[in-house]
Amino acid sequence: MNTGQTDEQLLAAANGAAFGELFDRHSRAVYLYVWGLAGNVRDAEDLTQDVFETAWMKLHTIRIVDASALPWLLVTARNRFRNADRRRAQRHTTELQDALIDPRSTNQQSESAEELQWVRLEIDRLGEIDRRICTLCLVEGHSYKEAARIVGLSTGAIAKRVERLRTHLRSTVRSES
Repeated sequence: MNTGQTDEQLLAAANGAAFGELFDRHSRAVYLYVWGLAGNVRDAEDLTQDVFETAWMKLHTIRIVDASALPWLLVTARNRFRNADRRRAQRHTTELQDALIDPRSTNQQSESAEELQWVRLEIDRLGEIDRRICTLCLVEGHSYKEAARIVGLSTGAIAKRVERLRTHLRSTVRSES
């Protein structure tokens, strides 16, 4: 649905239909941009979602450049990616330091984990972010909000990824049976 309104008019309307039109107008450009940064579909989808969630929360502070919200959206995308990338690097360094101090700290397994070794193998096959999310939410029991803060994604992105991870693990269970 194209109402012919400018980005500024759509933002000023501050309603779901207008924001949906803004999303339709710019989501492909934002997605392609973050896909180039992230290098994979899942991260690109999550970052795109994060950018538009941020835009929704900051409707009245978005700066229009040359009659378009796209520059603001792309800068926001770049900043969200850099922040997430920085947090990943920091976590990796911390985990490496912990492993050097006490190698058992990263490899502790309970009896139930040993019984479900195939789950661990499946988790190990996941990408770095999905592995971390799986560990935080499904293994350690963190809330989506806590995981979002730790990983640097939105709560919605975490929920979507957990849903995909559960579906993937369920399909693995069925094929193992």
